[in-house]
Amino acid sequence: MNEGFLLTSHSERNPLLVALRDAGVKIEYCDDFRQAVTRLKGCIGYYGDLFHEMKYPLASLVLSRALRRTRVPYVFWNRDAPWNVGMKRHRRAYLRLLKPVDIYLTHSRQNANWFSPNPAIHFPNAARGAYCIRELPLRLRDASAYRHDVCFIGAIGNPKRRNCLERASFLQSLRERLADRPSLRFKIVDTLAESLTADQQIELIQASKINLNYGAMCDLPGNPSWGLPERVFGIPAAGGFLLTDWRESVPDTFPDGHLDNFRDATDCAGKIRHYLNRFGELRDRAEALHAQVLTHHTYANRAVQLINLLHTYAHRPSD
Repeated sequence: MNEGFLLTSHSERNPLLVALRDAGVKIEYCDDFRQAVTRLKGCIGYYGDLFHEMKYPLASLVLSRALRRTRVPYVFWNRDAPWNVGMKRHRRAYLRLLKPVDIYLTHSRQNANWFSPNPAIHFPNAARGAYCIRELPLRLRDASAYRHDVCFIGAIGNPKRRNCLERASFLQSLRERLADRPSLRFKIVDTLAESLTADQQIELIQASKINLNYGAMCDLPGNPSWGLPERVFGIPAAGGFLLTDWRESVPDTFPDGHLDNFRDATDCAGKIRHYLNRFGELRDRAEALHAQVLTHHTYANRAVQLINLLHTYAHRPSD
């Protein structure tokens, strides 16, 4: 895509923008989304921060009208459904009225009709480049090379966040169900208390036979997100074996069944026992999922998908 530019109010460190730049897309940035209305000439799309913009209803209306008038598509990627950054009720009502998004990308189709008059596009999270290890070390096939049997990395220690409390409760229940295996080496890293670099996370992932994912900060009580958190892609990209909690989008995102999942702590404990007793099967699954993620679920893949969507939008029939 050599003609025109993508305009955005996101940070230049946004991983999708990094991948788009690497793919040759020209990106222009505006510090304040209200500047966008004067910079639409030659623009192939506006990649906005909708949740921030909805705090300014008049300015967001002006932007929406300018984009529609100039036929520049508003692109929004929602990675926080159904929590939607805790939007207040009056802002949700305004969003449903305005429906400003033309290309609505989302990791979960929950409440998709709030955002756009057009169908939602399933656009899962992806593995960041730093986690994409192309050549896996041979030691990952050596069961004796691991320091940990089970590992969890994630936010746990905020008692004011229900999601953190649920994770802590799940991990405690899981350990109780594995109490008959006192030699099991269980590693838990609370990222609210201990910040890890990407290299440190990769080292820990590769040092753990089983890496767990449980919960997402965008879950609502009784209404968990259908989407998969970024760690579901980063762990296998780094060569780790992953067990994740069930999400509605699992079969759509990984249709070949390489990603195993669990429904509750009892189910998880059973699968931990299964795979620790079958190390060869564990690594076969890990390597198959690693290949699938690097082939289909990197930010470079997402960038290509968005470029194609922008091309299709630009060549759609006139209204």
